[in-house]
Parts: sequence; C-alpha cells; structure tokens
Amino acid sequence: MFRDPPPVEEAAARLKLRLAKTLVGAETMPVELPRFGLRLLEANVSGREVELVLGLEDPIAVLRISPTERRGTALVQLGTAAVTVRAEERQPEAQRFARQLDAMVKRLVVAITPARWEAASALIDELATLPLGLPLQYFRDMVSGIDRLQGLVRTGFRCNQDCGLCWQGRSWAAYDGDQIVRWIEDLHAAGARHLIISGGEPTIDRQLFRYVERARQLGFDEISLETNAIQFAKAGFAEQARVAGVTECFVSLHSGDAVVSDALTRAPGTFARTILGIRALHEAGISVRLNCVLTAAGLEHVAGLPDFIHDTFGRGRSITFTLPSSPFDQTQMSTLMPDPTRLRAVLSPLLDRALELGLDVGGLDGPCGPPLCAFGADPRVASLRPLEAPVSFRHKIAACEGCAVASACFGVRGEQVELYGDACVAPIARRPPRDDQVTWNA
Repeated sequence: MFRDPPPVEEAAARLKLRLAKTLVGAETMPVELPRFGLRLLEANVSGREVELVLGLEDPIAVLRISPTERRGTALVQLGTAAVTVRAEERQPEAQRFARQLDAMVKRLVVAITPARWEAASALIDELATLPLGLPLQYFRDMVSGIDRLQGLVRTGFRCNQDCGLCWQGRSWAAYDGDQIVRWIEDLHAAGARHLIISGGEPTIDRQLFRYVERARQLGFDEISLETNAIQFAKAGFAEQARVAGVTECFVSLHSGDAVVSDALTRAPGTFARTILGIRALHEAGISVRLNCVLTAAGLEHVAGLPDFIHDTFGRGRSITFTLPSSPFDQTQMSTLMPDPTRLRAVLSPLLDRALELGLDVGGLDGPCGPPLCAFGADPRVASLRPLEAPVSFRHKIAACEGCAVASACFGVRGEQVELYGDACVAPIARRPPRDDQVTWNA
C-alpha cells in the first residue's frame, strides 16, 4: 500500500562501519583485537558521542569518545586532544580487562587527531538524519477508531514547544519532502479523502504548503493540520494556508491560563502567540477545533477553559478533550496521567459548562479520549454506538465486565492501569438513553 523507502538500518550499518574505520581503522565488525584479547563488536552514536562496544561474544564494556570542548572552530587549548575517551563497564567481566581498557583509552586519545575527528563528525551528522528505531507507522498510516477513512502523515518531530506530555522525541530524525509527498499520494490511492498533516509541529516545515497543495490536487476534500498555531500568529500565514488548501486546524490548547499553559508546553511566552494564531485562523475562515489534553497538572485549572474559549473566541467554538499517551520522558508519567477519581469529578461539570456556553464538544468517545465511564457516558457527547473495531493502544480490563456501555467504549490505556489499576474505571450499570430512546437499556 505504501511506497516506503529502503530500511534505514542498512544505511546505518554502512555508516557505522565507515565510522569505525575512520576512528580505529576497522575494516569490518565484529573484528578481533588480539593485542587486547577483545573484539570490537559494533560502533554506535549517542548525540555527538561515539560508543565503541567491546566484548568477546556479548558486550562487556564501551569506550565512549566525546569531542573536546571547543570555542568556535579552535580547540580550547593548543595541543590538547581532539577527543576525550573513557571506558565504561557493562558487565562485571570487564574488570578482568581493566589494564587493556586503560591502554586502549590512552591510545585512542593520541590516535584520534582533529582531522580524523572532523571526518568522523561528518559521518555522525549523516547518521543523525536517519530515523533509526522509529516505526514507519509514526510517519504514515490510516487513522484507526474513526468512522470516516482518514490518512495521516507526519512531517517530522521538530517543534517550537517541548510539551512534557508529548510521546515524541524532539531529536528524532525524519524523511525528506519527496517521501512525504509519496505517502500522501499513497493514502489517497488507498481511499482516504481526509488528510491529517501532523508532526512535531508541521508549520515549521518549509515544505508544508507543497504537501497541502499536492493533497488538494489529488482530490482530498479535507486537509487538517495538527498544530500549536504559533506560526499562524505571523502576518499572512493563515491566509497562505487557506489558499494552499488547509480546511481545518486541530490546535493544542491545554489551559486558558497562560502560566499553566506555558508550564505544560515548557515554552514560556508561546501561549499568547497560540491565542493570536487561533484568532488569525478564524479570520482566514479556516475551521478550528481546539484540543485539551487532560493532564494531572492541568485538571485543577480546566474548569475555567470553557469560559475562556467563549470569552476569547466567541460562541459555537469546537473543543476536544483527550487523555495523555505515554510520554517520551517517562519520568513525567506519574505527574501527567490524571487520577481517574478526580477526572470523573471534574469532567461532568466541565461538560455541563461547555455545553451551556454553546461549545461543540467532541473526542470524549474517540480513541484518544477517556473511558466512557469517566463522564457517565453522557449521550450529549457520546454516540454510544457499538465500535466497529478496537485500537491497539486501549483495552478492556476485568472491571469493565458487565458495564452497560462496554460495546461502545475503547477501554483504557495501559499507562492508566499501571498507575491506578481497577480504579481506572467505574462501570455503568444502566445504559444512558439517547435522544431516540425513552427507556434505559439493561
């Protein structure tokens, strides 16, 4: 279905071998180091550092090679080494080779000259452009759990914010613009007529409007951007997007309080620019749906969000409420995923106020929302139709058995269950009536 590029692992293996040859003269890997009684198993890159992995059959130690601090293009001190090298034990067995490792460290510091390190740095830069370890589904896919067939492409993972709740790494590499266009063509050929362009932050990709225009040429009738709207604060950017063919923007707005929002996005000052960007989108006639991720930190302030939206942008605006996924920075998990008991206490009055103000509320019964019991399966914001298919990142737990709305619910995320167990759900005994129903279904 997709015209994917060749596996990046093959290109990475070639580059790593060239790196090992540049630094230590290795013609192949693994390679015997008879003078030291070890083998060089592989060469890896972490940031600007090179890791030479040593062992017999399995890794037991690593030689970590780091560039010496520089000022401009000159070494800090004339005559100092181009790199620093340190040995790190991976297995207790490495202690047997302490003398050999020390000798290798001393030899490498002398052997890796500035010129040799400069050549190695070029290879490090080339490796950094390869999206190693990233599933292709991160870049292109059909969206699951949605009624209408939708296609998704991500332009990359760079962003002008650094949200602690984001599941992506900001330094992850991406594919080039030609590949993104091929994927857009493939999604259309597969039957999608609604295209979602996401990131990272897609508006900082200089080829964004190329993608939008190609999608419009192919016949996509809806083209959505998932964005923080910061770029739309720039004069003319929203109008340029409209002309290119953008029909909707799904804008992250996690709080109506600037201090809370900037803390969640870890980008001070960007809240004000997001608000300006949303206004510009409205003025350009591009549909806007706001997205509030219900985090533990934001939950205490979210009650004021409907009034903020109404007072700032007017009646009839659209908002989606979702739950966090597993963040890239796993240390954030316990502070991100809201306590389910507290979530249930906050959601019902939040929905009452949003609907009272005339907001169009969505997403709560979608694949990224909370379980239906978190808001009493309120039929005002949930269709309660049986699901056509599950999604891979949510599942039912034993406590869901017997819930009256189980057939319409995606279940819970694994991250919720790890933190809160069965407290994640509060099974509903009777099914709430829909508009066309006059009795409760058992």
